[in-house]
Amino acid sequence: MQLERLHIEKFRNFSSSQLEFAPQVNLICGANGSGKTSLLEAIYCLGFGRSFRTHQIKQVVQDDQDAFTLFAKLVAPVVGSDECDTHKIGYRRFRNGEAQIKVDGEIERRFAALARLIPVQLITPESVELITGGPKLRRQFLDWGLFHVEQSFYPMWTSYVRLLKQRNALLRQGQHQRQDGVYWDQQLAVAGEQVAEARVAYVESLNGLLNDYCRLFLPQYDFKFKLNHGWARDEHSLLDGLQARLENDRKQGFTSSGPHKAEWQIRVDGVDARERLSRGQLKLLVSALRLVQSQDYKLKRGQSCIVLVDDLPAELDVENQHKMCRALQQSGSQVFITAIDENKIKSHFSDTETQLFHVEHGTILSNE
Repeated sequence: MQLERLHIEKFRNFSSSQLEFAPQVNLICGANGSGKTSLLEAIYCLGFGRSFRTHQIKQVVQDDQDAFTLFAKLVAPVVGSDECDTHKIGYRRFRNGEAQIKVDGEIERRFAALARLIPVQLITPESVELITGGPKLRRQFLDWGLFHVEQSFYPMWTSYVRLLKQRNALLRQGQHQRQDGVYWDQQLAVAGEQVAEARVAYVESLNGLLNDYCRLFLPQYDFKFKLNHGWARDEHSLLDGLQARLENDRKQGFTSSGPHKAEWQIRVDGVDARERLSRGQLKLLVSALRLVQSQDYKLKRGQSCIVLVDDLPAELDVENQHKMCRALQQSGSQVFITAIDENKIKSHFSDTETQLFHVEHGTILSNE
């Protein structure tokens, strides 16, 4: 998937901007506070429906405006053909949180329709939280990949969440009685094990690529990736786990076993990655994870992700900057990179078609 054209209105400090992008590398340069990260943020909103910088939509909409609007033209190769599909999309988000979505002129009520069209990977200095933060972020990483490459996962996950909410409501209300409780536990266990099995298969499909990228970025270390389902090893099924913790769940009022408690562990030389790697090394590891997920998507869907990299030089020496840029170039993805100094980045792409943008006070200028 490639973003060919983007029109931005009332988004951050962009009143109105019309942009055309290169199919490979797009460099976005400007001083701190100029708005270059806001351009990445706008593209991210097309793939996720929200900002990666704030949970408050009113901070994204320009002052004294009711909504921001994004119009885009997408181009995607047709698998097994020399032809391409094109899609025109529109996304408007109001200050009160409401949204309007159009895909090829048709109104869509669910954002999932737009998200499937625009698979976006994001790498920022804050992305190390994927490793250093809680297990929820790592579960979201896995589930994003499954959503995009396995069509059955989304209904599978929504079914599990619905059953989980039902069981938790019974627990909170003290109504998880023997007969009804067994029924809901059985239903939740079936749905939960389907989610767990899908995650296992997905992690196994990533492992080979993960080792390749880790050897490229951090060859001095040995990496191990392990998925814990969300219930103990000695509990052979989720139903066993639910029954073993039933009394504790009744006291706490929520379900303590299941895929919603899963953890994807990343160990380096036998030690938790958070304890072993420096900040710069963590950034390289996160970059490897994002690029691996992008490559897996390409292998399974025949299309590429859009990769956003904010402040690429931050915390990386020149050698590792070059490794990162080379990997981005070889990924075949359309890439958007921000940097303060264009000279620090441009030299890494001397043999690649690039488009350079300068951002200043909400104005974006393209260097043809």
